[in-house]
Amino acid sequence: MLTEIIALVVVVCIMLLVWKLIKSILFLVLNSVVGFFALFGFNYLFGTSVAINGWSVVITAIGGIIGFMVVVGCHFLGWAF
Repeated sequence: MLTEIIALVVVVCIMLLVWKLIKSILFLVLNSVVGFFALFGFNYLFGTSVAINGWSVVITAIGGIIGFMVVVGCHFLGWAF
């Protein structure tokens, strides 16, 4: 009886850890997708000439919205893109 309870507690703990991991991964993926759409939409709607190349896509994919702001900020400051 005691071993079944311990096994149940261990399984519940593992499931909670897996849920937290999946939840954080889904958040990162969603943030990256929103960053991509923001980058493409910003160029399309406002007619800016922010270069969409490998580096800008990688920065936006890793940073999401913050990465998008970094790319646009660097563009307007004349540092890159």
